Amino acid sequence: MESFLWGVATSSHQIEGGNQWNDWWQWEAQGRVEGGARSGSATDHWNRYREDLRLAADLGLNSYRFSIEWSRLEPEFGHWSSEAMDWYESLIAECERLKLKPNLTLHHFTSPQWLAEQGGFSNPEATGFFGGFTKRVVRRLGSRVPLWCTINEPVVLALGSYVLGIMPPGVFAPDLAVRAFTQLLRSHAVAYEIIHRETTTRVGPWKDDPLQVGFAHNLLDFQADRWWHPLEFAISRMLWRIYNKAWMEGIMGRRPSVKLLNVLPEAHWPHELKGRVWADFVGVNYYTKAYVQWRPRDSGEGQTGNLPIGLSFARRREAQSDLGWAIHPKGFEKVLRWAAGYGLPLMITENGIADHTDDRRREFLEKHLSVLQKLREEGMDIQGYYHWSLLDNFEWIKGFGPRFGLYQVDYSNFNRSLRLSGEYYREWIQSQ
Repeated sequence: MESFLWGVATSSHQIEGGNQWNDWWQWEAQGRVEGGARSGSATDHWNRYREDLRLAADLGLNSYRFSIEWSRLEPEFGHWSSEAMDWYESLIAECERLKLKPNLTLHHFTSPQWLAEQGGFSNPEATGFFGGFTKRVVRRLGSRVPLWCTINEPVVLALGSYVLGIMPPGVFAPDLAVRAFTQLLRSHAVAYEIIHRETTTRVGPWKDDPLQVGFAHNLLDFQADRWWHPLEFAISRMLWRIYNKAWMEGIMGRRPSVKLLNVLPEAHWPHELKGRVWADFVGVNYYTKAYVQWRPRDSGEGQTGNLPIGLSFARRREAQSDLGWAIHPKGFEKVLRWAAGYGLPLMITENGIADHTDDRRREFLEKHLSVLQKLREEGMDIQGYYHWSLLDNFEWIKGFGPRFGLYQVDYSNFNRSLRLSGEYYREWIQSQ
C-alpha cells in the first residue's frame, strides 16, 4: 500500500459528454447555464479516456478519482445499460494498467432524469433507488475498487437545488433542502453498508489494501464581512454549523442541526444512524473562504436565494481566481485541523483554481501543498491529495469558461496540452 496518494479528480458529467439522461442535461436545455452553454460532448472523455488516463500517469500520479454516471447505467428506472457498465470496467482496467489506484465516486451532482421527476433526493424513496444503484455497481466493479466516495458535496447539492438556485430544479424551497439533506445522509449510510457487505472478494493490484468508504465534503472558511458586525459574526457561526458541521455530525452518528433563523427548519434525525461512525475517511473539498454579509449592499452579489444574507468569496485587493474566489491557504489549514478533530483519516478529494492564463495556479499549488506538507509532518493522518482537475471541463452553471485543468483543452478539436502548473505539480510529487 502506497504511503500517500497523489492524484487528480474529475466527474462524469463534466468530462464524458453525451450524458443526455440526467437532470443537468435537461437543466442546460432550459437555458439555466450562463450564456446558454450546453455540456454536449464536454471534453469527449468517453472516447478519449485511455489518452486522459495516460496524461494522468505522465504527471507521476498513483491515484485517480472519477465518478460513475448513474443515468448512463440506469437511463430509465429498472433498465440497465451493459454497455455503460462495460465502459466503466474498461476505465478501471486502464487504471490498473497505469498503476492509478481508483477512487470511485457514486454520485457527483447529477441524477437520472426519472429520479429528478420524482423529486430527486427530497423523495423518501431516493435512498432505496440509490441503494439499488450502489449494489449494481459494487457487484460488477467492487472487487477491484479499494476507495469509494459515496456522494460528492451533499450539502452543496441540497442547498444548490432548493435554496441557492444553482442546480436543478432550482427552486426556493428550504423545507425540501432539509429533506434532501436527510435523505442524502441516509443514502450515504445505505451505500456505506452495501459496499462493505457486498464486496466479498478482492482482486487486482490493490486487493490487499483496506477497503475504505467515505465521501467528499466541501468546506468553506466562513468569516463576518464586517468583523465588528454582531449579526454577521453570529450568522457566520451558524453557517459553519449548517454547511460544514451538520454533515459531519450525522456521519459520526450524532444529531445534526441545520436550522437557520426562521428559514431552514430543523432536520428530521435519522435515528438508525445514531451511535455509529458511517465513514472510513473524510474527503475534504476545499477552495476558498466566504465573507458573510447581512443585507448585502449589492443585492446581485452573492445573494443567498431569497434570504437577506449574502456571501462574497474575496475582497477587491485579495489574490483570487477567475471565479472571484480568494486564494486562501490559511483557510485550508483551518478546515483540515477542524476536520481532523473527528478522529478519522483525511483525504483532500478536491483542491484547485480556475485560472485560464495559468498565472496563479502554481502559486495556489505551492501554498496549499506547503500547508499539506506541514500538517503531515506534524503527524496529521492525511492519506491523499487530489487536485481539481486533470482537464478543463464543463463547470456547471458557469459553462466552459472557468479553466481548472492541469491540462488545457482546445474545445475546437479536443486536443490536450500540459500547462506549466501541471509540470510544477509533477515536480512537487517527484520531490516527495
